[in-house]
Amino acid sequence: MRTVNNMMTQNGIPDTVEAQLPFIDEIGGPKHENHYPVGWSWAGSSPFQWMKRVPSHFGGTRNGMMMAWPAGIKSAGGLRNQFYHVIDVAPTIFAAANIPMPTSVNGVKQVPLAGVPMTPAFDNPKVASLRTRQYFETGGHRAIYADGWAATAFHGVPWELAGSAGNFDKDKWELYNIDRDFSQATDLAASNPAKLREMQAIFEQEARKFDVLPLDDRFAARGMNPERPSVARGRTVFTYDGNATRIPEGSAPPIYQRSHSITANLVVPDGGAEGVIIAEGGGSGGFALFVQDGRLVYESNFFTKDRTVLTASQPLPKGPVTVAMTYVQGDKANSGGGMATLSVNGAKVAEGPIKQVVAARFSATETLDIGRDLGSVVSDRYHGKGGFPFTGTIEQVTVTLGDPTP
Repeated sequence: MRTVNNMMTQNGIPDTVEAQLPFIDEIGGPKHENHYPVGWSWAGSSPFQWMKRVPSHFGGTRNGMMMAWPAGIKSAGGLRNQFYHVIDVAPTIFAAANIPMPTSVNGVKQVPLAGVPMTPAFDNPKVASLRTRQYFETGGHRAIYADGWAATAFHGVPWELAGSAGNFDKDKWELYNIDRDFSQATDLAASNPAKLREMQAIFEQEARKFDVLPLDDRFAARGMNPERPSVARGRTVFTYDGNATRIPEGSAPPIYQRSHSITANLVVPDGGAEGVIIAEGGGSGGFALFVQDGRLVYESNFFTKDRTVLTASQPLPKGPVTVAMTYVQGDKANSGGGMATLSVNGAKVAEGPIKQVVAARFSATETLDIGRDLGSVVSDRYHGKGGFPFTGTIEQVTVTLGDPTP
């Protein structure tokens, strides 16, 4: 599946070929947070099976690695084929630096590293790997490597991001001799059931040892779980000064499909001001409150599919000014929106409906910024203006969650 907006699909909103055709000449450019088709993803993982998000097979996990250490690795350009895992990188660095892993940091007892050092292979290309077994698990996909063998259990196509299948006991296990079949081309499960049972037992041991269980195959629901620890959890009022930038979305006010207000105390110089007051998200989706041509503007970007723009009926006055955007949530069905109102010094200057609003997440990489819009910009109206920094003074911005007080 291809999509012009990965974040839209991660919010559970499907894309279609018909909806993407008008943008076909823009795909791959800066206007869209697009994903290329599954077929190309699989081809890019060849000669292995499957791809990202499928750790049951090497297409989702197996990668080459390059290391350079002129003072410690003498065989520059040498190749090594031992089986190691990403968890072995930190132990390798500790071993190379000849320092122990700390058992306590700032009084907090540390969990021992699960990995092993790769340093024996630096000078001996034939030495046996210290990594003899490794489990893999993501979203219900699971696999176990042990002493040159791998057993795998595929658990559903990776492009279905919403819904939980469960039924782990119905997954088909496969068996591969990695020493002879590095690309997992020949399934030996039927011809060697005893080895498969042995490998499955090893997976259970490793899964219990490293807290893999219970298995959880949710994706979007798991990532957007409101019970996850967060500095924003439980708060309803968020206050920022004029220099607050790059606040991760997970630490920003969770305004998704809920009533809220944004209030900003500004100082507009005699020559007027323009620029972003507050913005969150980016080109893939988000919101921005800004000043352009002297007027207060609010834009809601619903995954570039629908943009709502409210513009004040009159320019901002000079001197100290209080501006606000108040949003009242309506019916939430089908990403339903509500009504937004702009005010300046308590007087209404614009009002209108926002048909659709983002329900769970604007972006995977963008942030909340005060005084400019960093990263990709929410609004095309100030694209190419270097984040559109505010040219007046922002004394304070407050975001308040909940219905406005009558």
